[in-house]
Amino acid sequence: MNWMLENLNGIALALLPIQAMLVIFYFRRKYPPLRRRDTFGMVIGLGIVLTFLSLASGLTVLYAGSYLSLLFGIRSFFGAQNPERFLEHRTGLFNRRSFEGVMQENFGRRYWLVSFGIYNYADVRELYGAQQMDRCLSQIGSWLRKAFPGVNSYYLRNGIFILQSFQPLDQEAAAHRIQQRFGESWHVGESDRFLDVGCAFLDSSICVSSVHVLMNCISMAHRHLDEKVQKPTEAIQVDGKYVRGLHEERAVKRALERAVENDSVCVFLQPIVDASSQRVVGAEALARLFDDELGYISPGDFIPIAEKDGSISALGRQVFRKTCDFMSRPEIQQLGLDWVNVNLSPVQCMNPHLAEEFIGIQQAYGVPAEKIHLEITEESIINLTTLQEQIARMRAKGFRFVLDDYGSGYSNLMMVRKIPFINIKLDMSFVRAHFQEPNTLLPDTIRAFRELGFSITAEGVETSAMALALDQMDTTYLQGFHYAKPMPMEDFYAFMKSHEEAGEAAEEGADESRETAGKAAAAAEDEASEAEKADEASAEDIPLAASSVC
Repeated sequence: MNWMLENLNGIALALLPIQAMLVIFYFRRKYPPLRRRDTFGMVIGLGIVLTFLSLASGLTVLYAGSYLSLLFGIRSFFGAQNPERFLEHRTGLFNRRSFEGVMQENFGRRYWLVSFGIYNYADVRELYGAQQMDRCLSQIGSWLRKAFPGVNSYYLRNGIFILQSFQPLDQEAAAHRIQQRFGESWHVGESDRFLDVGCAFLDSSICVSSVHVLMNCISMAHRHLDEKVQKPTEAIQVDGKYVRGLHEERAVKRALERAVENDSVCVFLQPIVDASSQRVVGAEALARLFDDELGYISPGDFIPIAEKDGSISALGRQVFRKTCDFMSRPEIQQLGLDWVNVNLSPVQCMNPHLAEEFIGIQQAYGVPAEKIHLEITEESIINLTTLQEQIARMRAKGFRFVLDDYGSGYSNLMMVRKIPFINIKLDMSFVRAHFQEPNTLLPDTIRAFRELGFSITAEGVETSAMALALDQMDTTYLQGFHYAKPMPMEDFYAFMKSHEEAGEAAEEGADESRETAGKAAAAAEDEASEAEKADEASAEDIPLAASSVC
């Protein structure tokens, strides 16, 4: 018995250093979630107490309790308290898992948050390079820990940081301090890196229903900050309107899912006219959404959601299929419509099966491929190799490509020349800016593209004066409310028929005018001939004396 007790005492003494290391770990490093950390501390303390009690009393049950407490503590150390689970290695800050865990375990308590995000983080990371950007993140993490020592700091990835406190925090002062620091450079190696940030703050007064909703509110706030043309210099407050906006976004998402699933996405067409002849030669197919609960939903609301959740591919296929169906109808073919433009999103362009899908749909409806022009934006040219492969396969089948929204972003003439576009569409903001403050930029751009062999379509044409001026600039096609708003396919057919009839009536009127003019000219000639004969007769009747006098 004494031998067994000595062995148990030896094991207990041998485990004490391990328990001591766990104590040191507990006091030196505090890993969220907070409650798990406190539980971890209680388990370690219990294990040590049981160890000393077992050494003093020699009771086997206390040895067993001490041993089990140690096992639980070690399991917690390598599991719930594992630094790799809660720390972001580049910044040394707590990660997204930590933030969500802390907020989840303390949901219902008062809290104060300050969030800031690096503007255009993906572009900045590509510009500076991954390695240098990681070094910037490391410096930001070190600065946050020093600048806000009593506040938990988190890095949620994608350039977004959060300061979190369960004690009152002067959020505006914290945001101001952050913006001041980012007004200076971050020194990396031998170079300085400048980063712009947008700040937002919120607290428990917004009364969100879950941590998931809270995370969505933060994401939405930074998405809105990124979308602003003029970056705000002051922090924005995330309040109830963001929560309402989030609920509205979810409602739109559900409506989009229903429309895609039920094949009820509407396709509207907007006419495109020849600038010189003013004849409707083409149209642009545009997705529209009508929901029984929400009514009309703007494309500006559902397109970004479709791109974010991946449903844009199914949406785009539906629009393309319905456009091909429209173009395959005999009555539409008789209208003499040259082509219809269909938009492709950047997400669609990343689909390696895009060419096969669209070619299959086009062939199923028997529509000549040259009747379908595919519009892509400059954003789609990011992955140039994949895009070129897609375009090559589709051009081989007869499809043609148009660059959409030129002038709305970082337009690059050299990049444009790498894709075999047949037409460049000038963004309406670019066109309207010229007519608000005229300069040479728009005419020079049109002339440069025309010299390169591109045809030009100007969007946003609202008046006859704009149409005339753009025609004089040698613009090929015009599109805008001056001619017509986007309309359902049935209305577009009626619109085309009315234009066709008006054209025929104009031609008939011109023929009648020419016929009337011909008859008038013939009558005038007859009158002139009669007058000449009368003059000759009068001359013959003049007396010889009078003639001699003359």
